[in-house]
Amino acid sequence: MLAITPIYLAAAIVLYVFMSMYVIRSRYKFQISIGDGGKDRFQRIMRGHGNFAEYAPITLLTILAAELAGAPAMLLHTAGVSLIAGRCLHGYSFLFTTTAMLPRAAGMILTFSAMLIAAAGGLWAVLG
Repeated sequence: MLAITPIYLAAAIVLYVFMSMYVIRSRYKFQISIGDGGKDRFQRIMRGHGNFAEYAPITLLTILAAELAGAPAMLLHTAGVSLIAGRCLHGYSFLFTTTAMLPRAAGMILTFSAMLIAAAGGLWAVLG
């Protein structure tokens, strides 16, 4: 039975829905039906949302594979917390600021760390 991945999947879903609603609200605010309307601010909001959609699924899949392979729970939680914290920081940078590079960079470092931790844990569980 899976006991860890669903926790981080649920957290990611909540964050993704929040970001989606922010994009929808921003479309209404900027009166943009399709595309970015040539508005730099809205393009940044869209990319924050899109970036989440690009990185979160593959990382969650890697955490799932590591859990199924029998990786230690602490390792899985470390990867999950890193993913969610990283995506929160990165999303904050894109949705609520115009130039905040520190949260963006920290978010990517945490996200890449989550990917690598989960991948290493899965390999360790299979090969160890």
